[in-house]
Amino acid sequence: MAWELAGEYLENCNCDVLCPCVTSSLQGSADNERCFVPLAMNITSGHNDGVRLDGLGAVMVVDSPAVMGSGGWRVAVYLDERADDGQRQALGEILSGALGGPPAMLAGLVSEQLGVKFVPISFDSHEDTRRVTVPGIMDFEVTGIRAPGANAVMRLFHIFHPMGGDLALAQSSIGTFNDPDYGLSFDNAGKNGHYRDFAWAA
Repeated sequence: MAWELAGEYLENCNCDVLCPCVTSSLQGSADNERCFVPLAMNITSGHNDGVRLDGLGAVMVVDSPAVMGSGGWRVAVYLDERADDGQRQALGEILSGALGGPPAMLAGLVSEQLGVKFVPISFDSHEDTRRVTVPGIMDFEVTGIRAPGANAVMRLFHIFHPMGGDLALAQSSIGTFNDPDYGLSFDNAGKNGHYRDFAWAA
């Protein structure tokens, strides 16, 4: 069974800029006792065994120990409510890691699946800014960081990250999450962020 996903990605953790997890391949300790981070995907094109996934959104919200590479992640998954039953199953199979590829690497770090919700997910991409919103639950906006007088956003290269080997450096202006069903709430405004285009396949 072959699958592909491509689109835009953003994250916004509660570390200061720059997050130690990214520069240590998840082996360094984060700035806080727990790491709270959304992994948000705007899927511009994709399929799983013939089921098209174009135009859908997905967000994995992670609550992990300070050393993310040690595992013990608690994860809440939010999938686009516009997906029909076939698309929900196809996307869920990919993100669970059951079909291999980059999600399989993350699956080994998860110890508790808090739940899956089908919700309205909106993405906005404008110049150096990326935003993902789920009404009543989450709102994250990150903007790329430029050196004074620079024409381009600063980037990290040659890193170990499931989305690819480079990331834009960014900082959040909005970073709210609150889901009482899972007893999880945080505000990452002003903290570390990243974004990039991604392409997964297996």
